[in-house]
Amino acid sequence: MANPSTQQRVRLRPENPFDLIRLLARSQTDPRKAVAELAQNSLDANAREIEISWFNEAGQRVLRVFDDGEGIFPEMERPEALRRIAQTIGHSHKRDLSPAQRRELMVLGKYGIGLIGFWSIGEVMEIRSRVGGTEPWCLQLVEDKSDGKLYRPRARRLTEEPTYTQITIRHLHEVARRQIRPARLQAYLAAELRGQLLRRDVKFRIRDRVARGRARKEFFVEARPFLGVPLTEFTELEVRGHEPARLELYLVSAEEERTGTVALACGGSTVLDDMAVIRGDEEDASPWSSRQLEGVVDYPDLTVSPGSRRGFVPDSACMAFFEALTLLETKLWTHLREEERKRAEQRSRQVARDIRRAFRSVAAHLPEYDLFDVKGAPRGAADSASPDGALLGEAEPGASPSAASPTESTPEAGSVDEEAASLFPPGPLASVRLKPHTLRLAPASMRSLKARALDAHGRAAHGAVRFQWTQEGDGDLASDGSQAWYTAPESSSSATVRVVATQADITAEATAEITVLEELAGREKVSGIPEPLPVHAPSEPWRSRMRGARWEFNDGHPDYLAVLPTESRRLRYLIHLFTKEVVLRNFGHPSDDHLLERMVQVLTHLHARS
Repeated sequence: MANPSTQQRVRLRPENPFDLIRLLARSQTDPRKAVAELAQNSLDANAREIEISWFNEAGQRVLRVFDDGEGIFPEMERPEALRRIAQTIGHSHKRDLSPAQRRELMVLGKYGIGLIGFWSIGEVMEIRSRVGGTEPWCLQLVEDKSDGKLYRPRARRLTEEPTYTQITIRHLHEVARRQIRPARLQAYLAAELRGQLLRRDVKFRIRDRVARGRARKEFFVEARPFLGVPLTEFTELEVRGHEPARLELYLVSAEEERTGTVALACGGSTVLDDMAVIRGDEEDASPWSSRQLEGVVDYPDLTVSPGSRRGFVPDSACMAFFEALTLLETKLWTHLREEERKRAEQRSRQVARDIRRAFRSVAAHLPEYDLFDVKGAPRGAADSASPDGALLGEAEPGASPSAASPTESTPEAGSVDEEAASLFPPGPLASVRLKPHTLRLAPASMRSLKARALDAHGRAAHGAVRFQWTQEGDGDLASDGSQAWYTAPESSSSATVRVVATQADITAEATAEITVLEELAGREKVSGIPEPLPVHAPSEPWRSRMRGARWEFNDGHPDYLAVLPTESRRLRYLIHLFTKEVVLRNFGHPSDDHLLERMVQVLTHLHARS
């Protein structure tokens, strides 16, 4: 230990303060985040309108951010206010706010270094400020220069707004130009500032003044909607000794060809793009790495890393958050496994329905075949996957199940900028699709109908939609939200089912035509086809077997594993297995099972090349 009598105090001081400014400015390497910081300042100033312009000036690409907020230090004269932000880099008036106050005001910044992030965008930044109708003043900063210019610009005004802030960045870097193109910037800002945009009444748009012809010229920045199923039981995470974290989590459907990501935010701004790496790549990242979840976890007590505004300081608030997060992760993982179990059951029922449909022609043309005496599940409106309904409903001959309905048309090729179309969020209700829209049923059978609200581009409409169902003709109709169940009468007849979707003052409707035919009643025979039950026996050679009324298949067999990735091949494989069981039941002997298994093996690999 040092001798107290010889100890001396040493105050840390940089040899050159501008070296620290240079270090902070260079730590921001993402020009998109730098633009987000400028927009963040506009939001902090309670702007009602924010406009980012992308244009050419004197042969150079220029980026401009304009807002009608309260202005920079509105209580001060313009020269003093602009001088202050230039001379207090590393300190911010926001820093003195508590985490609770920052969350209430949705203000993330507290280091006073957001402005120098412009170094990652371009060479020159001009900040023009006007408050209360006074004369505007301008502060000019140049990349890697320690001196700026403070001056009163020409009398010519670009706007009549009495109070505004306008930031213009010139001589954009080539790399930044590619990253902050309007369409890309719109998507980034919509996700980056999502929490703040949801809580503020602000009109935020990007104008592309470089685009020509039919190319898109205006992009509205709105909170990016999540398309999954909301997990309403997970809305808040208690953190001992600190502010609770806000949870907005959604389950990504297994039928969707996309993966989910959960971001970490602080005060409405993203600080970590993917929760799967919150503890480092070497740690177990479940359930975040499962990609079955999307959404955001917003914890206002994080100490965000300065400069890049990505990552956070591992302080006591962070450690308390990690402790609470462990319990949340356990609950989420349990929930995901339960959802996977439900999906597996649903897939099994769907496979059974598909196999029953495939064997209708066998039941109709080969009456000598006995298709097992197994009863389907009882009918009822509560079970939308009723075997009877799935079995007996049939589209009109020649109708393609994959064909898009008239209400689900897509825009003409080239009518919208491809990149912009893929990034633009779903819109409000424009039409409703009813599936199926044509039905042929046997008497006394039941079939479910599903309504889907769509926007103008044929995607799921954004926002709540109310559905009202009506029926004309014989039969009974029950409904619950977007789903309905029609039960056919005892004899041949016809009916029309209509659904009206309503969102605010927008309405759309669709109809389904139903025909009840007595000649379809014979198809009840295939309802005896049981659901396939998976048995994991990778070391055993059998592919399928009947155990009384149970039809089991070996989901560990190499042939099944070969067809598993492709839904159509998997269904075809199971149909071949059931064909084997039907032939064996009606005309075979137990000793024939081995030969029929070999036949299935050959058919499996023949179809692999078809």
